[in-house]
Amino acid sequence: MVGGAGGPTLLAGVDIGTTHTKAGVYRSDGVPVARRQAATPSDADGLRDTALRLLAECVSAAPAPPLAVGVSSMAETGVPLDAGGDPIGDLLHWRDRRAHREADRIGETVGRTPFFAATGLHPSAKLPLARWLWLRRHDPDRLRRMVRWASSADLVLAALTGTVATSPTLAARTGAFDIRAMAYAPDLLDLAGLRPDHLPPVVATDRVAGRVTRTVASRTGLPAGTPVVLAGHDHLAAAWAAGVRAPGQTADSMGTAEAVLTPVVAVPPMPATPTGISVGPYLDGRSYCLISGLSSSGGLVDWWLARFAPPGCPDRYRWFADLVAATTDRPPTGIVVQPYLNGRASPQPQPHRTLSFHGIRPEHDLADIGRAVLEGLCMQVRWMLESQVATSGQRPDAVTVFGGPTASPTWMAIKAAVMPVPVVVLPEDRSAVLGAAQLAGRAIGIEDGTPDPPPPRPVAAPDPAWETAYRSRFLPLVTTPDPLGSEESS
Repeated sequence: MVGGAGGPTLLAGVDIGTTHTKAGVYRSDGVPVARRQAATPSDADGLRDTALRLLAECVSAAPAPPLAVGVSSMAETGVPLDAGGDPIGDLLHWRDRRAHREADRIGETVGRTPFFAATGLHPSAKLPLARWLWLRRHDPDRLRRMVRWASSADLVLAALTGTVATSPTLAARTGAFDIRAMAYAPDLLDLAGLRPDHLPPVVATDRVAGRVTRTVASRTGLPAGTPVVLAGHDHLAAAWAAGVRAPGQTADSMGTAEAVLTPVVAVPPMPATPTGISVGPYLDGRSYCLISGLSSSGGLVDWWLARFAPPGCPDRYRWFADLVAATTDRPPTGIVVQPYLNGRASPQPQPHRTLSFHGIRPEHDLADIGRAVLEGLCMQVRWMLESQVATSGQRPDAVTVFGGPTASPTWMAIKAAVMPVPVVVLPEDRSAVLGAAQLAGRAIGIEDGTPDPPPPRPVAAPDPAWETAYRSRFLPLVTTPDPLGSEESS
């Protein structure tokens, strides 16, 4: 199958991320033809307009129209829609922690073990179910007017096709979806006074969810009738683009947040000690996927830069790269960072755990402190990986790492030194946008030609200095009770 007038086979992807919205047009072998990005707006109308504008710019720059469009997005972020399909208020964002009391109520009412058995999740303030309970208490009119819930990807699908639907991987992040029955759970929805028909229909990732309308065709340059596919949760779409598609493989998806993902054959039992690992359907429609999240990874670096980069610095990321580059080959700094800017989800969940720095000595300089932030992030990811290995019983031969932060040589060098298995660092273009395009192609019968990954960074044996830093300093600190307490006061 080829594009129009004998042109190349092209596919398009859109990804609504926490920080950036991205679009791209790719050849079927994954080579990018056109890419665009912009800041993700906080409002639903702005989000839809930005996605369509970026897609239109990519289509305009491509030599032929794409044969299909895939859409992925961050999980848990969405908005209620009224009877006319219009958003009611701003987006309810996954980073909004106001519903922490409602999350506790879910755990108390349903029971944490039964809730995990049904949903593969742990009660959390970021779950839409908790926020629907919050709306019921604090903004009942908004919930009463809600005819349908739409996640970020669902909004873009609706804008392109006029159809409101969702993917299994996004439905599974609502807190009201039974991952074994692959259907919404009426008893969980009833906690918020909702019914299954308040949630969008679930369309498998290998099926076309809708087709581009004539109105949108004229706005974007896409041919009317172009198939649109819901690629779902963006961390999973990025893992797909990275070639992590089967049990026995593990991905490290880096961005504003970071996630460790491991496909598994079946849902594991909930461990006696909470690990914070969530489980949901994978993109192949047959497997499940373990997910451990770190809510502030690149976001923690951004926080640090906002406070320590020189005022008026034209490129803070370049400044940071230069600052820590001189320390690339040095041993651990001796500073231990608990990298919990927004609490800790996994392992040993503590939603109110705080960011802290330990062991700063007079001889440490700003470069040491910046590098220590990266060390803390990498050690946290190792801890999440080890927790997943214990849960799944499968140790990967390597971890595939991808996302914007891979552009930092120092960060990747520290990650390679800290991780207990080799790491494979992929180029930045192996992203959720590409994964969305590939999944769109798969739904219409176009197989992608994922290139062979680069060789892993070898790990002959753990470096004693890094092992000591991780096992003797980091783990004892993060596993002790938080001295400031783990509960909010209000």
